[in-house]
Amino acid sequence: MTKIVVFTDLDATLLDHHTYDWTPARPALDRLKSTGTPLIMVSSKNRFEIQALRAELDNNHPFIPENGGAVFIPPDYPLDPPDNAVNIDGYRTILLGRTKAEITAAFDQLSALVPVRAISRMSVPEVAEITGLSLAKAEVARSREFGEAFVLAGEGVAEEELARLVASLGLSLTKGARFFHLLGENDKGRAVSILADLYRRRSPEIMTAALGDSYNDIPMLAAVDRPFLVARPEGGHSGIDLPGLTKVSLPGPAGFNQTVMQLLDRLGL
Repeated sequence: MTKIVVFTDLDATLLDHHTYDWTPARPALDRLKSTGTPLIMVSSKNRFEIQALRAELDNNHPFIPENGGAVFIPPDYPLDPPDNAVNIDGYRTILLGRTKAEITAAFDQLSALVPVRAISRMSVPEVAEITGLSLAKAEVARSREFGEAFVLAGEGVAEEELARLVASLGLSLTKGARFFHLLGENDKGRAVSILADLYRRRSPEIMTAALGDSYNDIPMLAAVDRPFLVARPEGGHSGIDLPGLTKVSLPGPAGFNQTVMQLLDRLGL
């Protein structure tokens, strides 16, 4: 029986911030798999990027793309999604974010007020330069379904002013490792809570844990029993303070590996 479900951010948590390498986390990933412990990827990345990583890691569990824009549950996975779940490419999908058309219209309004550049509107080489991704992966990263990733293209715009402008459009703003994100009412925490409740319908005593590194991870970390904050690539931690938060001394996949191995040790898994 599953004792714990582990939710994880990707960039600068499971994946190295600079190289996107996950191999320092291999021992923990192998142990999660051998113990049947679900590992749920929760990221600002789009679903196509996450699907590629899931295939690489042989991960067959649900996942949450674009800062909680939706919950994707694989076909025949032993969870019972709500009646309003829709079929997207075979996944039973709980939609939480705004439509692409709504986000696009709002971004057009925002770009008329401040100098911003959306990842979906950049060229593939530009995305590759900003992210360090290969050209092929940069092309996949440009596709957005539930939000918009963007950068400030000029100087002199404070984050507080940017957040105010986004709020005036009826949307929300969050910030990840590289990009700002324009989104609706969704966040990582809401999606994690919904998915955790589905697991608890099968196993009421189940524990939840989450690992993240950045401000857009706050809702996810606040939604679980055991929140962990890995160190930033440059050292130190993001200025996040939550009840029960454990700050991990190592960054990225090394911090993920240390945390998960110790957590499973304590649970006898």
